[in-house]
Amino acid sequence: MFLAIIIIACCYLIYYLGQRQHTYWKRRGFTQLEPKFIFGDVQPMVKGQMSFGQVLESLYVKSRMHKLVGIYFFYKPAILVNDPILLQHVFIKNFTSFHDRPVNIDLDVDTLRDNLFSTPGKKWRDLRTKLSPTFTSGKLKGMFSTITDCANVLDRYLVNNVDRGENTFDFRDLFARFNTNIISSVAFGIENDCINEPDNIFRKMGTKIFEMTTKKKVQASSVMLIPALRKIWKFKFTSDEVEAFFKNVVKQTVDYREKNNYERNDFMQLLIQLKNQGYLSADSGDTKSVEKEAKQTNQAVKKLSLLDLEANAFLFFVAGFETSSSTLSFCIFELARNLRIQRKAQDEIDRVIAANDNKGFTYEMIHELKYLECCIDEALRKYPIVPLLFRVAAEDFRVPDTNLTVPKGTEMMIPVLGIHRNPDIYDNPLEFRPERFLTSSTGSTIETKGCYYLPFGDGPRNCIGMRMAKVMTKIGMATVLAKFNVELVDKNLENVELDIDPEQFIHTPLKPFNLKLTPRTVA
Repeated sequence: MFLAIIIIACCYLIYYLGQRQHTYWKRRGFTQLEPKFIFGDVQPMVKGQMSFGQVLESLYVKSRMHKLVGIYFFYKPAILVNDPILLQHVFIKNFTSFHDRPVNIDLDVDTLRDNLFSTPGKKWRDLRTKLSPTFTSGKLKGMFSTITDCANVLDRYLVNNVDRGENTFDFRDLFARFNTNIISSVAFGIENDCINEPDNIFRKMGTKIFEMTTKKKVQASSVMLIPALRKIWKFKFTSDEVEAFFKNVVKQTVDYREKNNYERNDFMQLLIQLKNQGYLSADSGDTKSVEKEAKQTNQAVKKLSLLDLEANAFLFFVAGFETSSSTLSFCIFELARNLRIQRKAQDEIDRVIAANDNKGFTYEMIHELKYLECCIDEALRKYPIVPLLFRVAAEDFRVPDTNLTVPKGTEMMIPVLGIHRNPDIYDNPLEFRPERFLTSSTGSTIETKGCYYLPFGDGPRNCIGMRMAKVMTKIGMATVLAKFNVELVDKNLENVELDIDPEQFIHTPLKPFNLKLTPRTVA
């Protein structure tokens, strides 16, 4: 009897403490929603009904009349930031208060994740300063021939298959293989043919990176709930197989180039320069300023370590592998069910190619495809590949024009998917309308201030590879549309929205969709 009383008392105490924790924001004067027992505000994600991005979208829809609201990941409090003006403070005006992303893994253990995306504080700033010059227009132009080589492989693959009567393709898979060709070549200096060899090792490793095993789900949820576990658990999100593969590829590439004095116009070569001298040789002006600054502070120019090189080459592969291929597949899906838009994009491609004597794509030609870029921007609006963004408060932050203070260490959640589909910002948001971006870089036809178009984030910690992603996506789309018309195989998809995979962090279709190609006759 006594034991039963103790058990009941303990259960009640746990319940009481949990319920009290779910009043954390209310006790601090914040508006909050109605968290569920144990699960807080993420129950649909835990049950596998919605992806993380969709959960935040649903919370945003319920609360968008508020600048920010308190939410709970199980019992862990966080802030959902809804207001574009407040987002401008988080991303730009008060960047020093929100310069880091929350890191729920031990970067000393999961070393490939200790890259520009995850690493905090001063190390991030130093890395960003060194890596930013690697993504200038000049550097991308130098890599463009490598990208077009991969586009030519895609072109031949499509032509040969259509000529044989095999004209139906799973474009999400095909574009992933196309992007893997580009990334493995540009980031690692290794030429692959994942388009014709779907079982290529780079393709397999890319797929394995995004596998969400039960073990990974449990680890990620546990560490998100109790961040201190990351130090105790020594949990790695990167599998040993993936880590060993990428570290070995980087080491072999670096050793070969340094021993043989071999150079190539690619991202790996730029990283090697940063490893060996701490700056890029081609940027003579930057070199002088780096050396001058080092001399004034009596410090040597900081160089990238081999570990830094491995981690950031890995980041480049991860970012390019999934995000660009998903953007391509969403964009071509929308063009397949919006034939007027498809024809308009093709007419522009035809004009640009004809004006350049039909000699194939150049770096300058790709930038002349303005309407095609609008199509890509609109795909990124409707289907933001990263459907939510994170920041963490580095200090107590007084919310402008309120008496509210966000405590230091609070995770700030930005519901990108919800904001991009807000009818108060984007008229008829589920309509695919590239014309939105012809007169506005943000696509909004409604008077809106602040930050709200966020496919690449915003502010000093936005996506460093945005230019590269746009170039890869445009050349992929242009390669297909220049020679082929695209149509849906399943006509039932013409007027319905795609189901999204609830288990993926990246905004990903639940099921593959096939598209049919027919050769075009261009006058």
